[in-house]
Order: sequence, then structure tokens, then C-alpha cells
Amino acid sequence: MDQLKKLVRQAINKNQYTEYMLVNLAHHYLRRPYVEGEKIDIVFIFQSASFWPSWESVWEACNADYRFNPIMLLCDESLKEKTQFKTAQKFLIDKNIPFMHVNDVNLSDLNPHIIVIHTPYDGHRPRYLYGKRLSSLGYRTVYIPYGIEISDIKKAREDHFTGGVTTTAWRIYTFSKDMIPYYKMFSPTGGEMVRSFGHPKFDHLNKEHFPSLPVDILERAKGRKVLLWKVHFPKKVNGKMITPSLDMYEKFLQSFGEYKNLFCVFMPHPKFFEEFARYKNAKNFKRKIDELENMIEFTEDDYRPVLLNCDYYIIDRSALMIEAGITGKPILYISNKSPEVMTIPVQRIVDSYYQASSFGEMVEFMSKVVILDNDYLKDSRMEEFESVMPKADGDSGYKIVEDMATSLRNETSKELNNDSISRSEFRQVIEDFSQKKELYDAKIEIEKQRFKQYLSYKLGKDMIESTRKPLGLFKLPFALRKSYLEFKHSKPKSE
Repeated sequence: MDQLKKLVRQAINKNQYTEYMLVNLAHHYLRRPYVEGEKIDIVFIFQSASFWPSWESVWEACNADYRFNPIMLLCDESLKEKTQFKTAQKFLIDKNIPFMHVNDVNLSDLNPHIIVIHTPYDGHRPRYLYGKRLSSLGYRTVYIPYGIEISDIKKAREDHFTGGVTTTAWRIYTFSKDMIPYYKMFSPTGGEMVRSFGHPKFDHLNKEHFPSLPVDILERAKGRKVLLWKVHFPKKVNGKMITPSLDMYEKFLQSFGEYKNLFCVFMPHPKFFEEFARYKNAKNFKRKIDELENMIEFTEDDYRPVLLNCDYYIIDRSALMIEAGITGKPILYISNKSPEVMTIPVQRIVDSYYQASSFGEMVEFMSKVVILDNDYLKDSRMEEFESVMPKADGDSGYKIVEDMATSLRNETSKELNNDSISRSEFRQVIEDFSQKKELYDAKIEIEKQRFKQYLSYKLGKDMIESTRKPLGLFKLPFALRKSYLEFKHSKPKSE
């Protein structure tokens, strides 16, 4: 008991590694042991309809497996990214998937062996569904990346490999074995929980499941070949735009009416127009799409009927740029002039595509590849794609379910170093730790805010910010004077 309390004190003092040890310790002591022959209770916390392809074959395999009892819980009360989650409930209803809302049940009553989480971002869920909390309460959390681990910048590494979900997960199932070294290199817990059996979203990514385009697109296309134009929302990292130029997209939209023998499906990210409006006139852009006879906007959650049945692709940073590779059709990858650094497996695939970072290069792709129907990079592209991606045999979901069942059966409980404490005593220690850590964090935040009120902090901040702007040094004296006067006027007068 004394050793456990010592671990708690160290964790409160912000020793991050010790905190992981404590979460892991709690997990191993509180998790529900598997009893041979019993049903494996597995809860899926569903949040986004557009992320469904990464789960679909896993959900189906669980339902088809007599060993599993799958339960779908809807969590549509995101604290951010509300745009992507607003259709979640309707999607489950339309798919006839039985579900309960997270607000209507207690996880402790369900007491599942396994919990599958939809996104790696704790900010997408209420606090009681944060990764560390779930793991520390004994739940085995599983994460299947809803997209692809694309970016290799510092922020992306934090999202992919060091977040609250990915560092405490029981299992992570990545799309390629080439991604596992990234987890081992950057995860503070060593990445031993990562497996790769291909990605479930490729299980149904074939024409057997989606034989044709949606009817409304077929009717509008009138037999013409179809180009899919997929765009991410405008995104900045550290003040720098990493997505393609919006001017380039506006020019391409204005010119597309000239390609009368071609039909275009414009597929925007759910946040595209919302973010586009920060920089450009989104209403005009959308109006132009509606005016074009040979273009249609596609916003359905299930993109696969379109992805699989187009003839050409123009795509920027998106998981779809990898999924499109399976079609064998010509792909133009659009990037910023200062391209985003990507993980090596993704970079290898993307480098095999046609490339453009300007309107002129987009036009060149249209004239040399699309108009002439001349896919001169096909052989080298498919060779590179197949070297990175495991062959899609349609069984990724089945293999993941089998791995979960096998891992659960082979799991052995770890003892607490001869600490003969009761489960209730252990829970009390964890609760005390949580309360003390929250108090510690609150005190730190109060001190931060108090420090920001010091004149030295305000002046120092002005000087640092002035170095980041072209005319900052010229404006620095005025900024310093402004901060000083604001400080002077805000300071309470002595009575």
C-alpha cells in the first residue's frame, strides 16, 4: 500500500512516465478478467458517420462471432468538431444498427471487456470517456485509426502517438506494418500494443459491395467519364497554410465548365465551407458549383460508391488519397508549394501519383492524362502502392476480431508486488489521486493566469511577438507603451 501511495505522489508531481505506470497498474488490477467460455462484451463508442468504414467489417465480424456480444453506444455530444458528428444518430438509424446513448447507460453496469473508441482525440468526448480514465478503470481500449497516419510534423506526432488514447490503448490496429516503428519510436509506452492486419476500411472497398455511382450522379453525368475532386478544409499549422492554395482551387472551378465532355463530383470535407469562409467568399464558391452543368457536390457520409466508380481523381491531404490508390485509376495529388512532411509509408504512395501545386500543373494533368486518357504512371504507382499496403483480402476486420479474442484468452493478470489490498481500497487510492491531481492542475492554472498579469510578462510578450512580424520592430515602442498604459490603468489604486 505504501509503495502504491508513493507512485501516486510521484504522478501528482508531474512525473509523466510514473503517471503512465500508475494508469497501467490500475488497468491491470481493475480490468475484468476473461473467463473461458463466457461472451466477450465489447462496446463501440460511435461518433461519426463518415468514420464508419474503419469499423464496418469489425462490427460485422463481432456480430457474426458467437464469442462476442457487441454493443453500440452513441456519443454525439462532442465538445468540438460538431460538424463531423451531427449525423451520427441518423446514420445508425438508417443502417438499422441497434444502439444506446452514452447518457442512458453506465459503463460500470455494462462492465465490458473491451471498448472501441472512434477517434484518438479526448477533446471529442466528455471527460469520463477520456482514454487514460477508461484505461485506469480497467477497460481495454481499442483504437482503429479512422483515417490514415498522414502527417509527420510535431503536432501530428502528438495526435498519432502520444495522445491520451494512443498511449493507454490495449490495442491499436494501424493500416501498414511500416507504421509500427513510428509508434515504437514516439510512444512513451513503447508501442507494444500496435498490430497491423491491413485496414478494415479496405475490406468493403470493392465493386462487389458498391457496383455503381449513386443514381443522381449517373443521371447528371449522362454517360460522361467522371472525375472525383476531393478537398480537405483549409488548414494552418503554426500559422502556415499546409493545404493547397485556395486561389488555385477558385481558378480550377472557374475553368471546369470548359470540360464539357467530363463530369465532376466535388467532395468537400465536412468543415470545408466553414473554414473556407475565413479566407474567401464561400457562398460564391458554392454558387459556382451549383451553376455548373457538369459538376455536382457530394456530401453523403458513405463516400465509397463514388470513390470506387470514378475514372479520375484529384485529391489533396486526406485518407482518401490512400484509399483511391486501390482503384488503379489516375490520381493527381494537390499540395501546397511548401509541402507537408508526411510519414514515410504515406509519402511513398503519394510520390507515385501525379503532382500539382499550381493551377497550371492541374491544367497539365487534365490535358495530358484526362483528355488523352493516358495513365503513363500506372505501373510504377501500383507497384509502390502494393509494396506499402498489405494485399486487401477483405479479412482485416475478421483478423482484428480474432486477435482481440486470442489476446484476451492469453492475458494473465499481474499481481501488485505482494500488495494484498482489496479492490475497494485500490479504487479509493485512484479516486484520491484523481482529486489531488485536479486540484494541483487548478492551482497551476491560477498561477499561470496571475503571472500573465505582471508587467514584465506583458512587455516580454510584446517583444517576442514583434520579432515574428515584418514591421514588428518598428511598431514595438508603441506596443510597449500600450501595454504599460493598460497595466497602469488596470492596477488598483492604493486607498
